[in-house]
Amino acid sequence: MAETQARQHHQKEAAARAHAAGERGVSPKQAEYGTLPDADPHPRRGADLPRQQAKEKVVTAKTAPHDIRGVTQGQRQLRIAANETARSITTQAQMQTRTRQVQLAIQKAASNTRRTVTAVRSAIRHFLASLHRLVAAIAVGISVALSIIIVISLVAFVSGSAYGIFFAADAPNAASVTVREAVDTLTAEYRDRLEEISDTVQHDRQDITSNDDVYYIRWQDVLAVFSSYVAGSEQGAPVAALTEEQVDKLRKIMWAMNAVDYATHTETAVIETTDKNGKATTTEITETVLVISLTHKTPGEMAADYHFTARQDTYLQLLQDPQYEELWAELLGGFAQGGGEVMSPDSTRTPTGTLQWPLPVAGTITSQFGHRVDPITGAVSSHTGTDIACAEGTPILAAADGTVTVANGLDSWGGSYGYYIQIDHGGGLETLYAHCSSICVTTDQQVQAGQVIGYVGHTGRATGSHLHLEVHVNGSRTDAMRYFGM
Repeated sequence: MAETQARQHHQKEAAARAHAAGERGVSPKQAEYGTLPDADPHPRRGADLPRQQAKEKVVTAKTAPHDIRGVTQGQRQLRIAANETARSITTQAQMQTRTRQVQLAIQKAASNTRRTVTAVRSAIRHFLASLHRLVAAIAVGISVALSIIIVISLVAFVSGSAYGIFFAADAPNAASVTVREAVDTLTAEYRDRLEEISDTVQHDRQDITSNDDVYYIRWQDVLAVFSSYVAGSEQGAPVAALTEEQVDKLRKIMWAMNAVDYATHTETAVIETTDKNGKATTTEITETVLVISLTHKTPGEMAADYHFTARQDTYLQLLQDPQYEELWAELLGGFAQGGGEVMSPDSTRTPTGTLQWPLPVAGTITSQFGHRVDPITGAVSSHTGTDIACAEGTPILAAADGTVTVANGLDSWGGSYGYYIQIDHGGGLETLYAHCSSICVTTDQQVQAGQVIGYVGHTGRATGSHLHLEVHVNGSRTDAMRYFGM
């Protein structure tokens, strides 16, 4: 870019000299070689010297003082001086214009790379303490061009470290894989394994348990371990562009951190049914329950398993900083900026307790809590929440004040929940909002009733756009519709 700008600058200067020469009645070559009347002599060597001297005599003869028709010598000198001043002012204005054009080009380039620079700035803040002095130097007045050069150098430096994973949003060549492509591929493999278990093991009802009450892949932890392991080793390799070999390494780490197992048992339940005459009755049924168990390993456990070095441990600690949660979610596509607005819930769903309706529209109840005919399998199964059908992108509102305990904007499958949010309202009351198209809150964030926390979608195991709403009381699921009337 610098070479191109310099070449364009020289071309514009040459054009300016040619224009000035035309104004003064001399050739462009005279302007180029410094033989204009107001230029310093610029003698050339060898056989060209007599020719140059002859040209200088001609120029001198042309510019020798003499009277012209109707103008005295003094008036002519004043006019020449005025013209020279005007040309000087014009040249200065042209230079200022060119300078401004360069600045605008730099600003445009910086605007186009704002997201990358944001990631760099965020990452480097904890990666290099001395950067604070650099930022201060930029702020007090080093040139824009030098600032850009420094930022580019830092980008190159950081992209070669474990922080390079933040630059893997785009593949530089056909042989590279973006981090989102790799995550989508591995998430699909994980989902296929869960569905294979569900499809091949005979059962009437399915449940999922987890050793940490989380049903999704914590991709920020998986990617932090992977990036620290690869880039922080003695033969460290960059992770700003993933190779197929690195994707295989990421796959092994993902499965090591997200083990899947299953078991079955039988349970007896009493359900309400309606006979052929429409009379309500109760029926006792025995169900085979399939329990899929998820065991998640922490980054610390993985560091111990892989015998991380001090450098790898340092990278891992930095990449786990909570401030990067939003950046991870943006990188993988599940986070949407602009949340936080407080909206009024639909007024036709009247609260009967502490919760308000979680949507600005009434929606349509397509699946009640409890036993139902599964819309995908067609079998009678237990439904853990209430499905409310509404348009894709409808804002989802917090049902009450509380603290976000789960904000899955990383795993689009999410143990069948897709992108989902869970909020602790205190007193043993929790709500869960599943199948979001995107979310706009982070873990440990405080929210208030009616605040936009995400948007309706159909991620995870869903047949169409809807909100899957769950209410938990002291750890047990209950019918959410008990909290609302019409």
